[in-house]
Amino acid sequence: DIVVDERYRGRGFGEQLVRHLLHWGKLHGAGNAYLAVMENNAPARRLYAKAGFADAYRYWYRARK
Repeated sequence: DIVVDERYRGRGFGEQLVRHLLHWGKLHGAGNAYLAVMENNAPARRLYAKAGFADAYRYWYRARK
């Protein structure tokens, strides 16, 4: 999870964090990156789109009731 305190949102901290994590991964041999985000989480989806992520597929949870 990536969470930025409400007082500091909209200043690019989340985007910086994602970009630094991707850079760190590349330096340590990662060739690909993927993530999972809830479809209704618009702020997260905007953040990840800025970092170059795009939808690959949808997923859903199944639970026995």
